[in-house]
Amino acid sequence: MSDYIGVFISAAITLIIFSYLFGDHFLYRWALALLVGSGTGYALGIILRTVLFEWITVALSSTASIGVRIQYIIPLLLGAFLLLKGIPNISHVGNISMGVLLGVGAAVAISGALLGTLIPQVAATGKAVSAYGFLGGILTVIGTICALAVFSPSALDEDKWYSKALSQVQVVGRLFVIIALAMAFAGAITTALTIWVDQWLNIATLPARISSFIGG
Repeated sequence: MSDYIGVFISAAITLIIFSYLFGDHFLYRWALALLVGSGTGYALGIILRTVLFEWITVALSSTASIGVRIQYIIPLLLGAFLLLKGIPNISHVGNISMGVLLGVGAAVAISGALLGTLIPQVAATGKAVSAYGFLGGILTVIGTICALAVFSPSALDEDKWYSKALSQVQVVGRLFVIIALAMAFAGAITTALTIWVDQWLNIATLPARISSFIGG
């Protein structure tokens, strides 16, 4: 029974979303509000269950070891400090959490780019035996370096001797970035079309499911 109700609700909301093709109306805005509200409620529920119940329970538990309790207490304190950013008089306390957040994020991004992209590509290029694999590895490394150079502000400084060369590298890098974004966009469109076809399939088979449910 619950499966049929889920299919019916999904089909109804899908038709409401598609009705935006005929203009903006209150049902479409209601569907958007439902999407935002359900997502916010789900995130809040996860936070309440994970932070308020699980983490605080472990942090205050007398049976947990000191190391485990510290592991949970530190994130709770940083989160509490971050909430203080909303109070003007003591908002500077939240800078501690912001510094940790930005520092860890930058470290993860840089280490991910080096360990997950540049170093493996350079290693794969060196290990390639065939000419095709070697050229592919070289092209990948060059494309990665040129794409990273696109975001360098040094090319804007005309006083530096390498600014003109870097600007040329950025031109090549923009080409690689455009190709990467085009592939990502094509993947997003393909995923959206797959979901779209699946939803229309559910709508098309809905009458048969309802009749089989009533008849059964």
